[in-house]
Amino acid sequence: MSLSNSSVFLLNEGSADSYTSRPSDSDLSLEEDREAYRREAERQALLQLERAKTKPVAFAVKTNVNYCGALDEDCPVQGAAINFEAKDFLHIKEKYNNDWWIGRLVKEGCDITFIPSPLRLEAMRLKQEQKPRKPGGNSSASLGDMVSGGWRSTPPSTAKQKQKQTEHIPPYDVVPSMRPVVLVGPSLKGYEVTDMMQKALFDFLKHRFDGRISITRVTADLSLAKRSVLNKKTIMERSNTRSSLAEVQSEIERIFELAKTLQLVVLDADTINNPAQLAKTSLAPIIVYVKVSSPKVLQRLIKSRGKSQTKHLNVQMMAGDKLVQCPPEMFDVILDENQLEDACEHLAEYLEVYWRATHLPGSTPINPLLEQNLMTPPSVISSLQEQQLQEERGEQDSLVQSDETSETSRGDGRAWQPPSQHGSRQLDTDEYSDAYQDLYKPHRNPTPSLRSANGHDSQDRLLERDSEQSHNEHNNRQRSRAWPRDSY
Repeated sequence: MSLSNSSVFLLNEGSADSYTSRPSDSDLSLEEDREAYRREAERQALLQLERAKTKPVAFAVKTNVNYCGALDEDCPVQGAAINFEAKDFLHIKEKYNNDWWIGRLVKEGCDITFIPSPLRLEAMRLKQEQKPRKPGGNSSASLGDMVSGGWRSTPPSTAKQKQKQTEHIPPYDVVPSMRPVVLVGPSLKGYEVTDMMQKALFDFLKHRFDGRISITRVTADLSLAKRSVLNKKTIMERSNTRSSLAEVQSEIERIFELAKTLQLVVLDADTINNPAQLAKTSLAPIIVYVKVSSPKVLQRLIKSRGKSQTKHLNVQMMAGDKLVQCPPEMFDVILDENQLEDACEHLAEYLEVYWRATHLPGSTPINPLLEQNLMTPPSVISSLQEQQLQEERGEQDSLVQSDETSETSRGDGRAWQPPSQHGSRQLDTDEYSDAYQDLYKPHRNPTPSLRSANGHDSQDRLLERDSEQSHNEHNNRQRSRAWPRDSY
């Protein structure tokens, strides 16, 4: 009797163990629901990634930390997180959620991916500081490998920690969607040697990248556009009569708007003669250094321009010497070729690579500035229709002749010159009293309606006032000259 009871007890115990070891039907259904939800969320995320390819760039950022997406397991789509290093540039398309953005690394061949938001990177930073790296600790080590470059793994002392918190660098800095191109060198702007070399490069870029480039003159002092202004009073005292913080801020906003078109943006910045002037601004420019390596050659070029330039020889030589002493890392492109053609091709190759890096294949945008010029008010359309009816009655021959003339002017290699503005007159640099009349006409001589619409009244008045001064007349005469044929 006892044997049978013990056997029954053992059987019952075994059956209980087997029952508890098996998952219940509710647990299985819960796991299946979770897996189905995960797959559906991943499918929706992939679909949103695909749709983002055709969406415009919302804004761009420059990274201050390193990030390895391959180690991040919380990405909406496994293996679809971005990898970037400090000082990389990202195009942001849209927001996915509070932890993730959708965008791409500004690099040729890079596709749309998930980008960690600043909130997520900040949470990872705090987690890294709360859990300092231990010997053999896998979690903290993987976290440190995931995000690095701008944060310390071990907290410093109390005094240093307070100082570090006040000087905390955010993971991203907002920058223009297209980095503006700024030329410096070989010496000071406003003098013949520097102005005529840069003018020749502006003319080349205007022809080479026709329809893909915006060249604009900036007279405000962009070096005042610091990302963090600690003492505005001091900066206001240092600013000259032509530049104020409001004027500089207006210019920065205008540059950001130009960059939204994803066209190449080239700045003819009057006050920028050294890359250090723009190092702390939010522009993140492409600095192009027009270099004359030999001081003797630069001196000979300055003396060849006449007594008016030789009088300021020392100032120009000092400025050229400061640029030569700058480390090469401060420049993106160094044009040290002896001939204009070689220097132009060098710059064009760099900008072509940058163009391909900023544009996905098959997604070349249309310049909205051109679209605005093509838009015509209804009142003008009605008057044009009446004029067309009158011309169709008795002036068909003259219309055909004018069309042939306009087609001939377009086919002579100068399609960038609008017939409505310049007529059928051929471009000759010597005919222009103002060397910037063609390159910068949209910014220098806007119509009153456009001036009020764009909100750049102060800038337009400033340009009109400067054009009346004798100094600018002197500079315009200087800029109209060709690149020197001296071999330097």
